[in-house]
Amino acid sequence: MDSYKTIIEIGSFSIKTIIYSELNQDYSIIGTGKTRSRGYTGEEIENFDDFIDSIKNSIVQAEKQANYIIRDTYILITNQSVKIKKTQKDLNLHGAVVEKNDLRKISKIKIPKDENYHYNLYTSHYKIDDKLITDNPIGLNCNKLSIISLVSMIDIKQINLLKNIFQKLQIKILNYLDSTTSYYFYLKNKPNSKTNVVLIDYGFNNINIIMIKNKVLHFIKKIPQGSKKISNDLVNIHNISFDFAEKLKISTIDLSDTRNSIVEIPIWEEFGDNKKKNVGHDNLKEIISDRLDETFELVFNSLPKDKSFYSYVFTGGGSKLKNFYNYFRTKFGCEIQFLEPPKSCGIPKVLNDASIMSLYSSFWLLTNKSSKNDDFVQKIDSLSNKIWYKRFVDLL
Repeated sequence: MDSYKTIIEIGSFSIKTIIYSELNQDYSIIGTGKTRSRGYTGEEIENFDDFIDSIKNSIVQAEKQANYIIRDTYILITNQSVKIKKTQKDLNLHGAVVEKNDLRKISKIKIPKDENYHYNLYTSHYKIDDKLITDNPIGLNCNKLSIISLVSMIDIKQINLLKNIFQKLQIKILNYLDSTTSYYFYLKNKPNSKTNVVLIDYGFNNINIIMIKNKVLHFIKKIPQGSKKISNDLVNIHNISFDFAEKLKISTIDLSDTRNSIVEIPIWEEFGDNKKKNVGHDNLKEIISDRLDETFELVFNSLPKDKSFYSYVFTGGGSKLKNFYNYFRTKFGCEIQFLEPPKSCGIPKVLNDASIMSLYSSFWLLTNKSSKNDDFVQKIDSLSNKIWYKRFVDLL
């Protein structure tokens, strides 16, 4: 029998839904939905009914594709209500060998909690005597075993608000996810992934920066400078609708086009007249590039000074600008890569781009958590771990 699960992303620009099935540990996405967020700014609800309708429309799209009625779901939250911190729990072993039971003991140690937040705890890595970092400490001798976890804290006000909304939709919320931990674990475990990565999620309202060093989460920051500011600039300068500004930004303006062609744009309708004007492409391109320059100067200035080499990876809807790659390489002298879901993941081609990567990373996190259970730990060769650790100690 197939087991069906759902993830719904509550974004400031769009509401996205995926339904996936599980058959013998084989997961496949069988339904997707995406609608514009209405009545919602990304932080606050301006129109409750419009917001519920936008969620409902996304859900219905996915349900029709999957031929399945959603009764429960995971919620992915990407706004400022999420805080991420690290926590360390220690277990003294006095030189003994780390065993499975030790991992159970250290995982059960409680951490202090703030009642104003909903908590999720994710194991990042283990430390041996504050020297060696490893994902698998079994079979190693140590005096102190430490487990480093990421704590995802979501404001309880946001939790209560979402509970109220989904009760009206008659859908039970199973748990709450966040994009930072989803991205981190996806990149950390992605085959052939670099050990040092700066992920820049260029979203609608915010830029989410995740810095990974030696496969460990090194730095995170959220900057309120999303691609919405570009659309607002186009609206204010050329007196056009916001929806048309979005269309210009994504579909029309090419950051590498030097031909300065003419773009016909509709302006604000007065007394029912449909007025239009011609604008040079260079004028529109300059508006975008000026905002991009300001935004990414701020991004680079916010990164910690580090002599290590990092690969720059972009995702999010803002990175869909035409020839964004060439702009970034010319302006900052950096080669960049784009993070998108694999083409064969089951997401339709029309939706499968960088704007849905946060949702796909959450899907990956949920479906790969089961690969880190006790059975997986048992398969690891503890003897090879001992030999490898001896060589590490000899080098100190």
